[in-house]
Parts: sequence; structure tokens; C-alpha cells
Amino acid sequence: MGFTREEKVLWRLDRLLGQHLQNALYRHTCPVSIESWDVAGEPVDFQTAKQAEYRPMSVGDPWGTAWDTWWLHVTGQVPAEWANEADTRPELVVDLGRIGLGPGFQAEGLVRRPDGTVIKAVEPFNGWVPVPEPGQHCEFYIEAASNPQISNGGSFHPTELGNEGVGKEQGIYRLQRLELGLLDLQVWNLIQELKVLEGLLHEVDPTRTRYANILDAIEAALNSIDPNDVAGTARRARQRLMDVLSAPATKGHTVYAVGHAHIDSAWLWPLRETPRKVARTFSNAVELADEYPDFIFAASSAQQYQWLKDSEPDVYEGVKRKIRSGQFVPVGGMWVESDANLPGGESLVRQFLQGGRFFQEEFGVTSHVAWLPDSFGYSGAFPQIACLAGMDYFLTQKISWNDTDTFPFHSFMWQGIDGTEIFTHFPPADKYNSDASPADVARSEKNFTEKGKGASSLLLYGWGDGGGGPTREMVAATELQENLEGGPRVLMTSPETFFRQAKEEMKDPPRWVGELYLELHRGTATSQAATKSGNKRSESLLRQAEWWASQAAILCGTPYPYEELQEIWRKVLLYQFHDILPGSAIAWVYAEVQRSDRKIWAQLEEIIDRSLKALAGSGPVQLEANAGPLSQEGIHAGAVSAPVSTASGQARREGDDTVLENDRVSFRIDARGHVISAVDRASGREVIDPAAPANVLRLFVDAPAHWDAWDIDKTYQDMELPGAQVEGTTLTDQGTVTVSGTIGQSTFSQELSLDDDTDALVIRTHVDWKESDRLLKLSFPTNLYTKESVNEIQFGHLTRPVTENTSWEQARFEAAAQRWVHIQEGDFGVSLANCTNYGHDIHQFVLPDGRPGTRIQISLLRAPHFPDPRADLGEHDFTVALGVGTDIRRAIRMGYRLNVPVRQLTGAHPVDPLVEVDGQDVLIESVKLAEDRSGDLVVRLYESAGARSRARLTVCFDWSSVDEVGLMEVPCDAVQPAIRSKDEDGIDLELHPFQIVTLRFRRS
Repeated sequence: MGFTREEKVLWRLDRLLGQHLQNALYRHTCPVSIESWDVAGEPVDFQTAKQAEYRPMSVGDPWGTAWDTWWLHVTGQVPAEWANEADTRPELVVDLGRIGLGPGFQAEGLVRRPDGTVIKAVEPFNGWVPVPEPGQHCEFYIEAASNPQISNGGSFHPTELGNEGVGKEQGIYRLQRLELGLLDLQVWNLIQELKVLEGLLHEVDPTRTRYANILDAIEAALNSIDPNDVAGTARRARQRLMDVLSAPATKGHTVYAVGHAHIDSAWLWPLRETPRKVARTFSNAVELADEYPDFIFAASSAQQYQWLKDSEPDVYEGVKRKIRSGQFVPVGGMWVESDANLPGGESLVRQFLQGGRFFQEEFGVTSHVAWLPDSFGYSGAFPQIACLAGMDYFLTQKISWNDTDTFPFHSFMWQGIDGTEIFTHFPPADKYNSDASPADVARSEKNFTEKGKGASSLLLYGWGDGGGGPTREMVAATELQENLEGGPRVLMTSPETFFRQAKEEMKDPPRWVGELYLELHRGTATSQAATKSGNKRSESLLRQAEWWASQAAILCGTPYPYEELQEIWRKVLLYQFHDILPGSAIAWVYAEVQRSDRKIWAQLEEIIDRSLKALAGSGPVQLEANAGPLSQEGIHAGAVSAPVSTASGQARREGDDTVLENDRVSFRIDARGHVISAVDRASGREVIDPAAPANVLRLFVDAPAHWDAWDIDKTYQDMELPGAQVEGTTLTDQGTVTVSGTIGQSTFSQELSLDDDTDALVIRTHVDWKESDRLLKLSFPTNLYTKESVNEIQFGHLTRPVTENTSWEQARFEAAAQRWVHIQEGDFGVSLANCTNYGHDIHQFVLPDGRPGTRIQISLLRAPHFPDPRADLGEHDFTVALGVGTDIRRAIRMGYRLNVPVRQLTGAHPVDPLVEVDGQDVLIESVKLAEDRSGDLVVRLYESAGARSRARLTVCFDWSSVDEVGLMEVPCDAVQPAIRSKDEDGIDLELHPFQIVTLRFRRS
């Protein structure tokens, strides 16, 4: 059997890199003294750790239980004779131990000086620490986190390691290395050069001269190295590589390389661990920036900077120093890298408002690049929100994960539902944790779809997800490829520099209109149902608290709770992070979120009660407060008044059935609790075929091939299980139908009632969920024939096909909606609203008579086992409302009615609205006082119908001026004027479809 010359050279190279050069990397080593202290609990501060009682420890000793912290006290003397060795640098070499996965998913450490200040982090593939000059004493404290391997080597087996608290199993790590070493810089540089050339060799056409030149140079270098004297022959070997390393790249594609560390604010670790990950990663970035003047590091998420400010002020000062020099770049302008489908519109606004204000106040910088590389799809409302927050560009990468269709663009204009466009880029290397290898650099050019229109792409390099960031080896690879024949040019730069260049060179970019739907991770609209319903409740209470607190502040002089509301908002925004709200984190995270949610709700209820008491006074009068944007029960939006009776409904038994009806609608419920008739009396239209009833709980096997908590595979549709067993139905004296029964191993109950205010059938479902690998849906088949559904998203709605004509349509079998969905046949519609859920599927199906109908299904619960093995087990409550003969306006009304219901109270007198809109399609989404504490009132409105609309905003307080501002509450170039005229009583507005308008009133 013969082998080619190329094979032999590469085999020799692999052995040289893995054995001889690696063994010679440190010319000399010297032992250190090691002591350790096991915290055996939650992390402690440095002063506590320094005063602890340490015990001797040796290399090879086991250490750590899951989620525990050990402190290592290291002392030593840097040998004086090392000063005489050229081309070397003394370092502390640390390997805390590895258990299979990459950096950020296992043992990590933060190294401190004896005074507690941070030097840098040690992690897998980044285990060196600078030490004093030879001849000097050194002393370090290493805060070592024994974070467990949650994902079992990359699989999705259930594990208890994500549970709250420190584990019991001792010694999950073993200290592999801890000593002083004299780094041979010639050997280190030779390793980096050979790795880059080896990578480049795999990218160059083997028939080209360049390939032969690289192979010849590598072979010459190999022939120059004496394995018994690597230090003495490394310089000679490097000289053999000089010619091929200095050959310039031809003019063509340019890869703009940005140092990066995508740090999930929680995922396979608890929230308390992320501040430590941030400190480790950011300290590494500062150290690299000190050593490499051209190195630039970009990091998003104001929350993470806030954590660093609170926990490690010395590292924070280093970050601020590098921000001033331009080497550390805050990007994104958001509080966290949130999910972009599930948070409500005002939540996305506050992500930018809180994040952007933090960056401006702390650093004096404004990010113009929206930055969400890893969120699970992107709402069609996002371009307008981002632009009104001052963003000019948007970056993501996640859409490259599509499981069915390949997204056609990398640099393009993304147009939102209102027509706003933002220049968007997907890094064509298809990753946001690159190691800056020639393979990733070459892939950036090969995959780039806009060749001929543009010649620039972005590469994000650095260990991520669990943090770590770039290493010095990655920076060296980037520098070596700056101008290297055989690959595109590589420039270290800032994200904004790249975006300006990419947009400037692309005169006619392609366009994508509407949402960026991710054809993967569809289960994230449903998993961890308690957290999702809790988010909706928090959003509703925040709206009410701000509305009534603003009104009380202006009309009664009540102090506005700026600090308290900011603290609550920041917690809610944190919990909207893209691995928390979607349901893809460990159990510890959700235990903490749910405890925090209960405190948040209590705080908000107290703010609301305090404000309403100030407004309505003390007294026995029965009142209702309406903080919704539309009238409810005869009470105007923003008003507090006596309830107006609108009840006209009746409930009666007819045999085994129950009829709930009023003058406008009629619903018939059978003995199983199924809706077998839904009639709009005005048209006489029946919606339900009795043979295909509505309000049917359907249970499916839900066992995705990968990514348990993330994915729903379409195969679930072929694995339906037996339906519910109903114990019986009753009709209460209050006109409510109650149902109880079992489905699978779980029990459930329902209450069905008629809401006369919206003519909707309200269905409240309680489930004690005891399932495994199951999906529970609530189904509403209708006899409407339509080709598309209307789905509410933030500040508007969009249509989605209910057909399966194309692979794109087939892949969208589960999607998120906000408060309502709607289907329409001609001028007749059916709507389903909710205040607890997000996941829906709406598709055509075949009716018993053979005609096509349309079925709306809302996903209630899942039962995945990774990363939380008991996800969703327990008791849950869900509320939906079914409306017949509806249009979009009524669907909107139903959605707000469920999510922002009227509030009962007693007081002395009614209260008129502070601001009020006369115009049925322009809705007030937020009323608050300005963030700058000026006392100015901020009113945010949006056009809800998708049509050009006019409205009159009546202002019921003394004001001197009004400005149209961006979401940051200051002038913004993206603002499109909506004010037509104004007078002392109010403002006349004209809004284009789905336009968001933010008005800032200066009070007299």
C-alpha cells in the first residue's frame, strides 16, 4: 500500500504539533506550592475566601462537586536564571481538569492577586497567567468553579445536575497541571504558523502552485526541526515558512474579524454563575487588548456589564479603559440578548431603552448595531423597533440552523411589517464562536451569497455560549491571515466599521420582507409554560403600574416610583433572555425565576393599589379601573369609573348539552365539554361541524430527534394518543359550564363562560400535568376555508399561510403569536385570544363532509427531559377566548380584554383618563414618565389595523410642548412624523400601517 507525499508530510506535521512542539512549548518548568479551600456552598467574596483555612493540595488531586467553588492559593518563586533565556516569557500554567466539552461548559477559574484584584481567567485552551519577572516571588488566588457537564458529552440524556444547589458527588475534576513555565516564544509562534498553513493547505486547490509552495515550505520546516532540540531549531524552521507566509492575498473578499464571546445570561448554568463567566471572559479580553494593539472585542448585554460593575469593579475599570481606546466595543444596545418572538412589544422597546441608556450613561457610547446572533427567530416588528431605538444595522446567525430551507442571503435589507428596513448580516461562516481558522475564514467567502454585489463578511471569533472569548492563539491566526495568499484578507475591526463598509459597497442589496422564521426550535414557544404565562402577567402588571403611577404623579403629585420600576423592568427583561423565556435552561433557572416573579407581582400590585388610591380617594364606591387601550364594560381606556352592566347572556341546559348565548352569539357545549356549535347571530353563520368539535384537548407523543426543550418535530402529527376521558359537565348558577376529566396520566378541569363584553366564549383550563415526552394542544376546528391566518406580533400582526404548497410553508408547522390569532373567509372571521400561551399551529384540514376547513390549535404543554428532566410537571392554568363573526379589531379587543382586564376597587370618586385616543385603530401601548426623571410624560401609540389611520389624542393635563421622539425618548432620525396638528386640548395624528409613535410631553 503506497502513500502520497502529501499524506506523509501531513502525518509528520500532526505528530510534530501534537507531540514534539507541544512538549517543547515550555522550555523549563518549576513547581509551586498549592493550597485549597472548598467553599462547599454558594460562592463567597474574596475577603471571605482569603481568610479561610486552606489545606495542602497536589497536582493530580480530585476536587469539586457540581456547582461548588474551590479556592486555590498558589505561591512560588520565578527562577532567576530564566532571565538569561532569550525569546521566552515566564507564566503560570494551569489546567484545572477537563471532562470532555469545550470552554465555558466545565471547570473555569478567575485568578487574583493577593489584594483581590483580577489578573485574568483560566479555562480549557486558555490556561496561562502572567507572572512577575524572574527572581521574584509570586502569589495567586484562583477562584475555581466546578461547573458540571450538563449535556452529557453533547447528548440530551436527562440529568439531575441542573437542579438547584451544590451537588454531593466529590471529585468531578482532577487538577491536571499547576506550575511555573518558561514559554518558548519561537516554539509558540512556530505552532501558530504551522497550524494556519496546515489549515490553508486544506482550502487551496491542490492543482495550484500555491498548494505546492505551502506543502514544500511545511516539509522544509519539518526537516529543519530536531525533536531533541526543538528550542534550538525552531527559529530555523520558522525561516523556512517566511516566503509562503509573506505572499499577499489577491484582491477579493475581505473577512472582518471581531473578537467575541457569546455569553448566555443563563442556560446550562444558574443565573448566579453568569456574572462570574462575564468576569472571566471580560478580564481575558482586557488582557488580550493590552497585549495586541489591533485586537477588538465586541460584547453585548448591558446586564452583563452591570453584573461586572457590581462584582468586579477593577475588571470593570479595565473594560471602561478599553472602551475609551476603541478596543472593547459595547454592541446590541439591549439589556440582554432576548428572545425576539415571545416578549411583548413594550418589552422589546425596554430592552433597547434600558440597555441603550446604560451604555450611554456608563460609557458615553451608543451602539448602532442590533446584536442577536443566537435568538430563535425574529419578529417582523423588529426592524421598526430597532431603528426607532437608534439602530442602523442588525446581526444574527441563527437562521443558518434552518432544518428545511437554506436562507438565501447573508447581507440584505430586512423589511418589517410597517415597511421599515434595516441592513442585516448573517456571518457566512455559519457560527458565532469561530476559532479564526483558515477553514472558517475560507467558508466565509465560499458561503457568501452576495458575491458580485458585495465583498465583505463578518467573522465572530472566540469561545462562546459559556464564555471564554478569544485566545492569544486565535488572535495570532487572525494576524497571520491578514494578507495571506490562498484566502481572503482578514482585518480585525469593530462591528460598525464592517457594517458601514458592507452597506456602502452593496448598492442594491436583496430584500427580505416579514418575519425571520427559524425552521427549528419550534418548541420554544411552549416549553416551561409557567415562565411564559408569568412573563405575560408581568408585562400586564407593568403596563398597569406605569399607567396609574403616571396618572397619580401628574394629577395628584404622588412620587413616581422610578427606581422600583426600573429594578422590576430589568428583572423581567433578564428573564426574557433567549434561553430563559423560551424554556431551554436548567431547572435551577426556572426555580429562581418563579420565586422572583412572585415578588415582582407583589411589588407591582402594591404600586397599582397605591396609585389608584391616590387617584380615586378613599370611600365605599364600587369602581373599576381600565388600563387597557380600549373600552371595557363601558369604561373608557385609562378611566376609573363605576361598572356598567352589559350582561345579556343566558345559560340553559338542553338535554346533555348546554347553551351559552346572548343576542349576538350562541355556543353549544356537549357532555364532553366540546363546543359543537358556534353561531354568529347577525349572519346566522355556523362555525363548527358537530363531527369535528372545538375545545378538544389533544395529546401527542413528543420525542424530537434532538434538542428536547427546543424542538417539536413534525412527526408528532402522526403519533396522536387517545383523547380526554370526561367525568362530566355541570352548569353553575353563575352561568359557567364546568368540565373535569383525565388525559393521559394527567387530570384537567375547565370552566366555560360567555363574556358579554366581547361576545367571546372564555375557556379556563387547569391541568395537573404528569406526562413524559408528550405535547398537549387545545384544538378549534372550524368550517372556514382560508389560505392564511392572521397572527398578532409586537405592535401589529402578520399573515402566515395555512397551506403546505412549498417547503417553506411545510416547515412553518408551529409558530408564535402574541395575544390572538384570526382566520377569515370573505368578511367573516373567527378569532382565538389568550393570556398565557404563545405556540400555535393553524392549518387546513378535511371536514367530515370532505370540504376543506381551518383548524386553530394552541399548544399548552410539553414534557421534555433535557435540560430540565421534570420540565412543566405540576399544575398549570390557561385561558383562551373564542370569538365568532369577528374581524381584526375584535380580535385585538379580545386579546387586550384577557391580558389587561379591568380592576375592581373601592374609592370616593371616578377618574377621567389622562390621555385618550379617538380613533379605533390607533392604540396606546404605554403611558409612563420619562426615564431621565424630568417629569415629562411619554405616550407610546401604534397603528393596529395595518392601514393608514387618523386619530385624535386628547390630553387632559397642562402641557407646554410635545415632541415626536424615538424609543430612547430623545430625537431619532428614524422617526417618521405623525402629528398633523395640535392645540391646547390635544393632537391630531396620522399613522401609516403599524407605525409606532412615541410622544414626549413637557408639562406646564
